[in-house]
Amino acid sequence: MMKLEQIIQEKGRFDVIVVGGGIAGVAAAVAASRGGAKTLLLEKGINLGGLATGGLISWYEPLCDGEGKQMIFGLSEEMIRLATRCGFNNLPKKWGGKEKCAPRNERYSSYFSPTVYSLLLDRFALENGVTLRFETLVTRPVMKDGLCRGIITESAGGSEYFEADVFIDASGDAVLMHRAGVPTVVGKNYMSYIAHGYLTEDAAALAENHNTCAFRKWINSGSNMNGVGQPEKMARVTGVTAEEITDYLIIGKSRMLDRISEWEENSFDLMMLPTMPQFRTIRRICGNRDFCGIDGETFEDSIGDCGDFRKKNVGKHYQIPFGCLWNRDFPNLIACGRIVSAPEGDGWEVTRVIPVCALTGEAAGKAAALCVKENKTLREIDSEDLKKIRIEKEKE
Repeated sequence: MMKLEQIIQEKGRFDVIVVGGGIAGVAAAVAASRGGAKTLLLEKGINLGGLATGGLISWYEPLCDGEGKQMIFGLSEEMIRLATRCGFNNLPKKWGGKEKCAPRNERYSSYFSPTVYSLLLDRFALENGVTLRFETLVTRPVMKDGLCRGIITESAGGSEYFEADVFIDASGDAVLMHRAGVPTVVGKNYMSYIAHGYLTEDAAALAENHNTCAFRKWINSGSNMNGVGQPEKMARVTGVTAEEITDYLIIGKSRMLDRISEWEENSFDLMMLPTMPQFRTIRRICGNRDFCGIDGETFEDSIGDCGDFRKKNVGKHYQIPFGCLWNRDFPNLIACGRIVSAPEGDGWEVTRVIPVCALTGEAAGKAAALCVKENKTLREIDSEDLKKIRIEKEKE
């Protein structure tokens, strides 16, 4: 019988490996590469952007507090500029938009084309020196002496092994952290199945006002984020098993078909179906510190500030602690995006959206590059290091 090590190909060594090519993963990879680290970004699909692109949740939530104050800077701002560079958008003029499409509101936010943005993200990562690998599924970490030494993946080339000094989990379901043994908590999700489509009656309006944002409609056959529209007797799901995911998708697709079957033929079309399940909260880590979404709470290890995308929380100000990105027992694994240590409720709601995912991704990438450059583990990061990691407005 062939030994396991004989059928796993060694594919080389990097300084930093990022698992997951969503918004958090792209931000983490770019930040690490800009910090001088040789960086590999692994994505199990064929496009970057995650829920923002393949998930069709193509609204870049606000970078401001809703009262005119910008809260998030750095790569998060750079990436909303990227999203609105090409294709349609409705960024308000106040925040630098051209207002070709009517703004949703006056906040620093915008709709964007998920297809165009995915193309832009490829180029953005590559131009910043990131090595990309698509259709590469991370199956398990290789742990030794309390550190992650490498990861095993599956791709068209078979089983492969990659080594690195620091690993960033931006997977959306904490697959790397969970399988490495990091304590995790599983969330619960309402049914969500959103497609993009149009009604033919909107075509004339599009030709007249060129408002592509209004033409490209979100069509939902599930519930909203608060559970309104949840199918009767359907329990919330975690999304951590193939059976759950399959049932979730079958139900969503079936409900979508039932909905559009009631519409008059030749009056509509579905332009895109999601290419991934639209879960909001799958699994998150238990870190050194929780972010609970408490207005005005400050942290000595703050990595940046943010507001709240929800109307009910306009004007609230939060700080994100570095401690919610990692667990002390795993000093070369960093989390970012919707898997950081944020309990269900306001904490998980605030951290799972695009601008905050980019914020935590950038901080994770900066921390990883710093660890590589200075031959440190996360345990050795001090207050002076945190000043280099923190994302804030650049001094004029």
